[in-house]
Amino acid sequence: MIQLYEREGCPFCKKVRSALELRGLHYEAIPVPKLGSERAEVLALDGVSGASVPVLVDGDVVLQDTQKILAYLQEKAPAAWFGDPSYGLTRRLKGASFDDVVAATRAGLATEGFGVLTEIDVKATMKKKIDKDLPNYIILGACNPPLAFEAISAEPAVGLLLPCNVMVAEEPDGTIVVSTIDPRPMFALVDNAAVAKVADEVGAKLRRALAAIRL
Repeated sequence: MIQLYEREGCPFCKKVRSALELRGLHYEAIPVPKLGSERAEVLALDGVSGASVPVLVDGDVVLQDTQKILAYLQEKAPAAWFGDPSYGLTRRLKGASFDDVVAATRAGLATEGFGVLTEIDVKATMKKKIDKDLPNYIILGACNPPLAFEAISAEPAVGLLLPCNVMVAEEPDGTIVVSTIDPRPMFALVDNAAVAKVADEVGAKLRRALAAIRL
C-alpha cells in the first residue's frame, strides 16, 4: 500500500491527499512531528534529502518533491475526466443514473433555499451548434434570493457573478460528478467585506446542499 508521510494543515500534503483520493488510490497516512529534527522516520527513508513533507512511498519508489509526487500519481493512475477543480466544490456519485442525480441535485439545492433559474444542456447545445460530442453535461444556474438580495444591495455590480453555477456531468466510467462554483475565490474579485460575508454563507450552504444529495 502507498504510504504518505504528512502533516495536517500542510497545503502541499493536502494537494497530494486530494490527488490520491481523486484517483481512488488507497494509502496509509503517516503523521509526522511538527519539528523536522524529530522526523526520524522520514530521515531514515532512502532517497530523501531532508525532513520535509509530503513524502510518498510506493514500493521501491520514494518521492519527496510535491510536483514529482503529483506527476508520478498522474502517470500511475490518470485523473478522472472532470478532475478536481480548486475553484469548485465537487462530489462524485457512482451507481446512479444521470437523470436521477440531476433531480437529486435540484432537491439538495432546495434544502438550502436555492432555486434553479436556468438550465443549459451543454451536450445538446454542442451537438446542435457545432456537431461535437460531449458526455452528459448540464449547467444549473442556482440562486438563493435572500442572499442574492443581500449581495446586490451591498454591491450592485455583483450581478456579473450571479447566479451560482452548478454542473452535473457524466464521466466515461459512468460516475456522475456534481460540482458547484466555490463562491469564496470567485467573490474575492469584489473588494467588499459585506459581499465576502455573503460568499462565506453561500459557500456553507452549497456544501450542505451537495451533502444533502440523496439517491
